[in-house]
Amino acid sequence: MIQAADTAQEVTACDPKEKIGRIPSKGVLMLRLAALLAAFVLLNVGALAQPSSIGSEPAGPPPRDWTFDIGPGVVMAPWFEGGAWYRVLPVPNLDLRYKRDTVFISARDGVGATLVDVAGFKAGPILRYRFPRNDWDGPGLYGTGTVPFTVEGGGFLRYDQPWFAAKIELRRGLGGSNGLVFDALLDGKFRLSDSVFLSGGPRLSVTDSTFNQAYFGINATQSFNSGYAQYYPAAGLRSVGAGASALWRINEKLSFVVFGSYNYLADVAANSPLVQGPAGSRNQFIVGSALSWRFEW
Repeated sequence: MIQAADTAQEVTACDPKEKIGRIPSKGVLMLRLAALLAAFVLLNVGALAQPSSIGSEPAGPPPRDWTFDIGPGVVMAPWFEGGAWYRVLPVPNLDLRYKRDTVFISARDGVGATLVDVAGFKAGPILRYRFPRNDWDGPGLYGTGTVPFTVEGGGFLRYDQPWFAAKIELRRGLGGSNGLVFDALLDGKFRLSDSVFLSGGPRLSVTDSTFNQAYFGINATQSFNSGYAQYYPAAGLRSVGAGASALWRINEKLSFVVFGSYNYLADVAANSPLVQGPAGSRNQFIVGSALSWRFEW
């Protein structure tokens, strides 16, 4: 991606046909792969809009300029946030990076870039996606209508040390919920061996009234259609919890990871009729695992 841009700058004075011919095939391939992967990530991992981990490189020697991890995964999660019923879904484990996190397109970490990298602090733009929520997406949603798909754009700030990492993200929904989301994560990092790496720590999420109304509120029309009482939540603390993961690097190419998280919905969300009803719960669990094969060049 960056390599192709640099090459294009070098040939701006040439004939347009010569530009096309002189762009390295690897640069063109990376642009196409990045575009396809970004689309695939955005269309398949909306459930991961809330960051589940900080995403530091777990173990082993520093990667080469480009890395691409791919493999199958499975996750068990509630049908909707605030729901008490769970489902198991296959998920893709996809992660494309240039120089670790200079540019990344990841099912776990979203789509973004590191623009500032100073003394352990890193910052840059971030893009995440949240799937539509329909009233047939699990028990308890009938009559509540649809929350359209949401692309959440914003920025992140991360601080990394060998034994811990902290990260905050501020994102605004572009369409869909149109809400504002603030997420904070803190992870302790423990390397049990050269091939086994553990991480985990507390999580916190704060959302504005627009987001909360979209996902936890009940307006007059929804109340009439569903039978729920009307509810208009304010901005506030959405959830607190913890997350953890364990990674086993089986060899230089193959890795296996298991992960899990628990979030306790705060009152602004937990007081929703969706959560208070028989199909709701303020206790939210997610567990999963994934296998990945790494390509480097």
